[in-house]
Amino acid sequence: MKVGVFGAGAIGCFLGVRLSAAGVPVVLLGRKALVQVKDQLVAHGVDGTTVRPAEDLVVTDDPQALRDVDVCLVTVKSRDTLVAGETLARVLAPEAIVVSFQNGLRNPARLRTVLQQPVVPGMVSYNVLREEPAGFRQATSGPLVTGTGQGRGAAVIRMRQLADAFGRAGDRFELRERVGDTMAGKLLLNLINGVCAVTGLTISQAVRSRTMRWSFSRLMREGLAVMRAAKLHPVTVVGMPPAAIARLLTLPDAIVLRVAKTMVSIDPRAKSSTLQDLEAGKPTEIDDLSGEIVRLAEEAGMSAPANRVIVDAVHALEQTAMPLPFWTPETLRERIAASLLR
Repeated sequence: MKVGVFGAGAIGCFLGVRLSAAGVPVVLLGRKALVQVKDQLVAHGVDGTTVRPAEDLVVTDDPQALRDVDVCLVTVKSRDTLVAGETLARVLAPEAIVVSFQNGLRNPARLRTVLQQPVVPGMVSYNVLREEPAGFRQATSGPLVTGTGQGRGAAVIRMRQLADAFGRAGDRFELRERVGDTMAGKLLLNLINGVCAVTGLTISQAVRSRTMRWSFSRLMREGLAVMRAAKLHPVTVVGMPPAAIARLLTLPDAIVLRVAKTMVSIDPRAKSSTLQDLEAGKPTEIDDLSGEIVRLAEEAGMSAPANRVIVDAVHALEQTAMPLPFWTPETLRERIAASLLR
């Protein structure tokens, strides 16, 4: 099996390097800058392992290199999904399988609007940081989760092969029939993206602050209510239901930190992808994170004021020159609390 990666950023490179190191033929499609550092690529696991790709790894900026891949992992930002799909439609073999390893809920459907190939929903539950010039460090723990292939014989076989390949690479890979429930659960946990982006704090700093956790909890609770109205049934990959996590977040530090340590490993340097985009001067994916909760609420005839605060604040930061005027945790809490009283 040959695997392509369309959108070789931090997540895409990490996955591709790990697969290549495990003996899987891999094509990484990225920018010219990535091609120039091919010989320096390295992936660091959250467990302390370090691997380098095999010599046959292909790193290119030419989409034609994906013509003979059996599985293509799409890891671009949500705003680039349709463009990625249109490009893949021109180059992928008809029997290729496409796996959406992207944030949010709607990217698999976006890809299906332009692709004839089977599109399998998936999620990467961990965070990856790029270390210049070509290092990629896993900063939080968690599994890879995808659908099973939607009952199609060839797709089911390929997804099992992909699961085996990632297993050899050292990743925990889960095939789930109801992967949409898992993606909804991840979206709820991903609401911490906006909390960190608005305040400029790392994920670890946010988890350690009771004030920050209060804001995160309010976003999750609001998101849960909206998802129930939308007939979604979110589940998480961390061994605790979303509603229980939302309650846990408001408890004293000693309790939260002790429980959190048993569920997930967090590198102190780990930053949310939304904060990373803001610091790089790039548009964010906030419309597919807190913005998705706002959208689902509107579709259900509801409102989502707490998540709306996050969406508006992040969009304002996107339009602001450096240095970014981050809010304090106390200001964030005050703004969210005020929104809930309107």
